[in-house]
Amino acid sequence: MKTLTSISITLMACLAIGVSTARGQAIVYSLEDLGVVKEMEASQPAALNSFGSVVGTAYGGEYATCAFHYDYLQKFIHEEGAVDSRAFGINSTSMIVGDAFQVGPMEPRSHATLWKDGIPMDLGVLRGQLYSRANGINAMGQVVGYSGQQRDSSESRAFVWSAQTGMIDIGTLGGAYAQAYAINDAGYITGASQTQGMGPMLTTHAFIYRLPTPPYPRFNRMVDLGALAGLSSYGMAINSYNHVVGYSTIATNDERVHAFLHDGTKMIDLGSLGGPGNRWGSDLSVALGVNKYDQVVGYTYLPVVGEMPIQQVAFLWNRASDGSGQMVNLNTLLYRESKDYLLFSATGINDNGQIAATAYHMPTGGVRAVLLTPTGPPRPPVPGR
Repeated sequence: MKTLTSISITLMACLAIGVSTARGQAIVYSLEDLGVVKEMEASQPAALNSFGSVVGTAYGGEYATCAFHYDYLQKFIHEEGAVDSRAFGINSTSMIVGDAFQVGPMEPRSHATLWKDGIPMDLGVLRGQLYSRANGINAMGQVVGYSGQQRDSSESRAFVWSAQTGMIDIGTLGGAYAQAYAINDAGYITGASQTQGMGPMLTTHAFIYRLPTPPYPRFNRMVDLGALAGLSSYGMAINSYNHVVGYSTIATNDERVHAFLHDGTKMIDLGSLGGPGNRWGSDLSVALGVNKYDQVVGYTYLPVVGEMPIQQVAFLWNRASDGSGQMVNLNTLLYRESKDYLLFSATGINDNGQIAATAYHMPTGGVRAVLLTPTGPPRPPVPGR
């Protein structure tokens, strides 16, 4: 997750280029500012559920954080966790997951946490580990995340947790470490894992993993989703058709990454808005959310013009019935009354087409969680499985 410092650096660049409004677009979005938790200064969303309720992390001062929950029906944002907590996932019954520091006789450490009706539950850590964080939860209450020796460390192990089994290590693609980021209601999990190899041959690939269902008692193995090119890919979200989105390197000789959609048979490069070979490195994109219509959201960069600085913007990618698609700057799809906001990342999209995004509110200089709701024609048809 970005810190407020890194966000501020990006936004200084964003101010240099104006935001246009949508004209002649098929879908236009209304924008709802979710506000700020009391005594905090900024809010950054992580996920939303099918009813439009949003969770994420609120920031205050230089280091203070707390998990927040925006109830769409009550139109109210409130603190969900205590100081130093964060929220990363929410399911259809508003069970929320993230992490929080636990009070105990030992040095305080953050553990994966589940909040139900505002009451926190410590999910613990994997054996031999010190920290954990929960990233996703499905309708069955199954939780995924990772656990390691340090907070947010890539040197960690992926887990799935349920009330029946507790926390279980789901293994790797042959390497030492793995992280799980999302789980759908059918029990399919995605994330990233080191593959088998040594030295320069060590790679990290997106995976898909299915939880066992009766009468099959054993856990299934991870399936390697590969990469567009190069050494790395990361699975960040999964829809009800088990289609995975994330980001992958696109060449063996540089570190550029593009958003991808894996539709069960192949990994599709979603491109970027920065253009190939841009000298300032704006040919980058990252996918963070997907719905059952294969609408994908995330962030990308615009082409650098002259001496203007690089600009990060939120994107929406729509898949057509023939499998093709187009990436669009979400700022161009807002109603004119939203001109005071600059969207620089979209973190989730539900099956109703609502989008959770992070925006810069230009009149106040604040970073805000916002909810976009489509007001155009019906969504595209469900693509083939």
